[in-house]
This record gives sequence, C-alpha cells and structure tokens, in this order.
Amino acid sequence: MSLRRRLALTLLFSAVFIAALLALAPSTLMGHVVERASGGQLMLARTQGSLWQGSGILLFQNSSGIRSLGVYHWHLQPWRAAMQLQAGTYEPMSLQYRPLLARLDIEHLRLDLPAALLEVAAPQLHPYRLQGALQAHAGHLQLDARGLLGQITVDWLNAASGLSPIAPLGDYRIVLQGDGQKLAANLSTQGGKLQMQARGQLDPSKGVQISGTAQAAAGAEDELNELLHYIGPETRPGIYTLALMPQSVALP
Repeated sequence: MSLRRRLALTLLFSAVFIAALLALAPSTLMGHVVERASGGQLMLARTQGSLWQGSGILLFQNSSGIRSLGVYHWHLQPWRAAMQLQAGTYEPMSLQYRPLLARLDIEHLRLDLPAALLEVAAPQLHPYRLQGALQAHAGHLQLDARGLLGQITVDWLNAASGLSPIAPLGDYRIVLQGDGQKLAANLSTQGGKLQMQARGQLDPSKGVQISGTAQAAAGAEDELNELLHYIGPETRPGIYTLALMPQSVALP
C-alpha cells in the first residue's frame, strides 16, 4: 500500500472517529457548558439524551442555596447556529446566533421561575425573602453587547414576603422594555392586599433603580402596617415610598 493511500485512509478513519464522537457526545457536556458559561451559578442535573438533543433539570445556585428552575429540553442545530429550548410544557423557544451581526435572536420566550430570582437582578431585595412564581414571556428579542431590544412581561403570581405572615400579598406585573441599550422597568398591581406601582431601569453595572409607591388595599391597613413601614417612609396618609437604589449586581 502506497504512503499516499495509507495517509488517505488514516485521515478518513480519523474523520469518521471524530464524527462518531461528536454524534454520541453525552448530554452531560451540555451541563459543563452551562456551568462554565454561568460562572457556576447554573447547573444541569439528571441529564438525558445527547449534547445535540437532550433534557435536564436546571438548577440555580447562590449564597442562599440551590433552587430548581424546572426541566428543560434542548435541540441543537449547529449548522444554523441555533437551538430549540423548551421550558416544561411550553412551546419551544428559538435561539439563533447571527455572527455577522454579533447578535442573539430569541423567539417565543416562555419561562417559569421562582420569585427569589428577583434578588439576582436586585440584591437590595434579599432582606424581603421574596416568594411566589414568576411567569416570563416575550415575542421577539434581540440581544447583543450593547443591550436588549424588545419587551419582556413578567407576571409575579401569589407574591409573598418572609417579612409578612400575609400570603399571598397580591399579583403583580413587571414589564421590561429594552431599546437596545437601556432597559426600563414598570411595576403594576394586578390584584391583592398590597398595592404597588413603580418605574425604573436596570443598569448592567449598578443594578436596579426603581421609585414608586406602596399602600394597603381597603381593609388591609392594619395587617400591612409593619411591612409598609419597612418598605419606606410614609409620604402622605397611607402612601409609602417604594425605592430601590442602584448597587452592584451579579448576573448569572
């Protein structure tokens, strides 16, 4: 056998071997990617399938412990620089990276998250020990190095706080509006004993800055008196200042 033929066979065997390794890459590799990309704050447990198509339980870890974010299914499409990502039973989200634009496009965002994750964006909220469920949804989003373009609606359901025995306090809606650079936030009350409304913005380097008001619904003044005084000073009868000042934020 000639040297040229032996070299060709060696290259062919190597290519087939590498292709087989990639095709059979285990789903645990996705866990390593997620953990490394998030600086150890996100992890995948009980993974099944392969690197290209699989599932696992997404976990969030910080100083307060480890929280489950639910089951996620993924389907990688490397030839399109895209991935289908399904949270629970929701319709799959589509993520596609556009290298020429250095941009990530996200379609049909649907996520269920614990309210405690609000502390990630706003560490000032940690003393409140927030509880409840967050349901985030969006149509089309664009994310690049400058910021987020698009709108995300977050419904905070059965909201509660470790500082108050009243649960739930209410249901709230947070609307995040990105213009490609700045991210504005608007908080409104959908119903409940604690009425809150506020506006603000998220600075990637400093965190959340919000200003607004909080008050008790009719008949709940006595129940919420202690919590309202903790939230902020009373500016006029029954109306309390709700404010979060900027500080450093550790994003996952």
